[in-house]
Amino acid sequence: MAAQINIKEKEIMIIDAHAHIYPDSVAARAIATVIENGRGTVESYTDGTFNGLLNSMDEAGINYSIILSVATGMGHGNSILQWIRKTALRSKRMIFFGSVHPLDHDYRETIKEMKMEGIQGIKFHPGYQNFPADSREAFMLYQEVLNNDMVIHFHSGFDPSLPECDFTSVERFSNLLSAFSGSKIVLAHAGGMDEWQKVMDLLGGRGCYFDIAYVLEKMQASESARELYRQNEDFFLFGTDSPWCSQKKYVDLIQNSPTLTTEQKEKMFFRNIMKLINIDDIKKSV
Repeated sequence: MAAQINIKEKEIMIIDAHAHIYPDSVAARAIATVIENGRGTVESYTDGTFNGLLNSMDEAGINYSIILSVATGMGHGNSILQWIRKTALRSKRMIFFGSVHPLDHDYRETIKEMKMEGIQGIKFHPGYQNFPADSREAFMLYQEVLNNDMVIHFHSGFDPSLPECDFTSVERFSNLLSAFSGSKIVLAHAGGMDEWQKVMDLLGGRGCYFDIAYVLEKMQASESARELYRQNEDFFLFGTDSPWCSQKKYVDLIQNSPTLTTEQKEKMFFRNIMKLINIDDIKKSV
């Protein structure tokens, strides 16, 4: 178990709500593809494997990471489920979310199987899955996830590896939130990288959660982003997007922040995400 970080002599747990790993056999290829698609804007801080992330967590003092995968085609959701069944046995410190594709005719059964397996959330990246986030066809899929009391985690906003895609625009998620008000929804990258004022105007105060994966440094440099956080601090989650950002650097940036209080750091590091997920060996009273 990773050591807990000490903030002003008080132990604090750290949960990375946004991390990625790949099967060992394809990790190198997956890393190379994302870096190539990023056209010089993306680099890797682990090798993308299970052991690579575990080593990164140990170095950063992270207790748990939520692992996010994306079903990019029909039937891929079931393949992800089979991989999770094998990989989750290797460590209790990794919490796996599943994924399904909107065109998969068996998505209801796959979601049911994931729920029975103890999977607590479903990840969507409409850009990679090639559907608009606010499409009515996808709404039936979202509703099935929510009917099973699972979290929906979305990539939100601009993706440097898909520069021409608008399927994850802030406006589309505003439409989505109108249809699913009060649901357990997480929008990655603080709702939309570098669009902080728009996120504040269209998504802020609407009960969705935001993670800070990949955008923490940008947020610290933007007054609009800081105001977005101040208005929604009970809904912000610590996340790194590992391997695409350094877990240790992100922990250090939050831990050493001169503007965040101890209470705010606790909310960011673990209290807010614990409103959405259960961890067997952690009591809800933490």
